[in-house]
Amino acid sequence: MSLMLFHKDLQGLRRYMLATQDAHGLYAQFGFKPIEHPDRLMGIAIKNPYKDL
Repeated sequence: MSLMLFHKDLQGLRRYMLATQDAHGLYAQFGFKPIEHPDRLMGIAIKNPYKDL
């Protein structure tokens, strides 16, 4: 996490986002919080993106 959060090329980003099923407490230690407006986010999940490689 430190490498990502403090890497010089990533400074100035407005937002870091991640997905976790059960490590909320771990990521909270690094400053992550529940997102303010989850109803505004959408996504596409590719089930098996490497199957045709």
